[in-house]
Amino acid sequence: MVLKNKKAISSIIGSALLIVLAVILIVIVLSWGQGFFRTSINTSNNLLNAPSSDAQYYLTLEDGLNGRFLAKYTPPSIYKKPTLRITRYRLLDYNNIIDFETPIDINANGTQALDMGIINPEFDVVLYLDDDTIITKLGIKNSNRSPRASACPTGYVPVPGNFLYNTVNGIAGGFCVAKYEMKVDETRDGIGDVNDSCRNSGYLHWDNAASTCGYNVGTRHLVTSATGYPLADISQADSITACSSLGSNYHLLTNDEWMTLARNIEQVTSNWSEEIVGGEYIYSGHNDNSPATALSASTDDDGYYTTGQTSGNQRRTLTLTNREVVWDLAGNVWEWTSDTIERKDEPDGFNNSDDSEYTGGWNGEDYYKDGGVSYYLNCSNLGNTTMKYNDLFLLTSCSYQANTNGLGRIYTYSNSADTDTTTYAFLRGGYWPSGAGVGILAMNLGNTPAGGASAARGFRCVYIP
Repeated sequence: MVLKNKKAISSIIGSALLIVLAVILIVIVLSWGQGFFRTSINTSNNLLNAPSSDAQYYLTLEDGLNGRFLAKYTPPSIYKKPTLRITRYRLLDYNNIIDFETPIDINANGTQALDMGIINPEFDVVLYLDDDTIITKLGIKNSNRSPRASACPTGYVPVPGNFLYNTVNGIAGGFCVAKYEMKVDETRDGIGDVNDSCRNSGYLHWDNAASTCGYNVGTRHLVTSATGYPLADISQADSITACSSLGSNYHLLTNDEWMTLARNIEQVTSNWSEEIVGGEYIYSGHNDNSPATALSASTDDDGYYTTGQTSGNQRRTLTLTNREVVWDLAGNVWEWTSDTIERKDEPDGFNNSDDSEYTGGWNGEDYYKDGGVSYYLNCSNLGNTTMKYNDLFLLTSCSYQANTNGLGRIYTYSNSADTDTTTYAFLRGGYWPSGAGVGILAMNLGNTPAGGASAARGFRCVYIP
């Protein structure tokens, strides 16, 4: 009996020692792993001043849908942070850090939606906390839901909505956008027409301002088709009316819808000249004034149609994540969107009286030149403005250049008073003679809603299924 007891005690002691040893090894491995993880992340991404938070182990980020991700926070009851506050985020492969419009607070054992505008199928993200630490999540997946193509009218293509821009629209999952800039159909066959008496002889657009040439005169109908020349010489106010005249489910494209398209286009590699996101430039359409006219469109496999080019930045077609193709979102003619802004609410640097980098006059207008006239606009210079990062910028960079990255420029008329309450309308995309001023982010804030009609300004409509 004594021998048996000794053996039992020895067995118990041995098991206990093994358990202790295992625990020690686990602690060592976890400590080493955490240290290695922090070191590798910090070293490779210049985050040496942003150490990893211990909350890393208690926050999970579920795979997302249309840019919305569900964060769950489940810390132990004795953990020092009963509430987690997330203030900023960034894609791990890029240096661009984006502020949440409102910091995200997640209570212990609670959940919170994170709307980040990320539509990548798989990505790594860094979340910044209010205590200057970070949480890194790898291999997060996102899927995009969009309307069925059959739910869109003829000439419209489905677009995946984005929760960041409130464009998901319930069960539709998005919206339908005109594939081409709007045209005029006189014969009611659903195809844009070319009426020599209404086609501007110089710029070859449908001249809505010419006598008896309005889009709604007689039996004329507004359509979007490859055939025909863009309807132009129309104000923002009249563009809003024109889209609404198509029916209750139609409206003029909004800036949120424009940016939904831009963020989607950004993440499709075939839209970049080097076929990687951020690879040199995004195609920016007809932009070199040769020919010095607006252009009709063609089949999707002929993206350089009538530009006189077969390669380079003037490809007029851009592809969405659902493989749908949109024509002339950049270039050809400026396009009205339905948004407005008061002059005093524009970003700092737009011809303010203290703008030391003011330069004069593109057609009586001028542009902000942070870092030089080649830049679109640096996101750190929004200043005191009602505009937010997601109104103007892409996800992957806040310092893309107009000259080399194909984004376009921002233009305003020269008003220097910060208290100017004049309302200005949004024009986007650029037009045929503007070169580096053309791109999917190009913006013109120099015209009032009732003014600004010109040969170079058209529009496109949206349908909500």
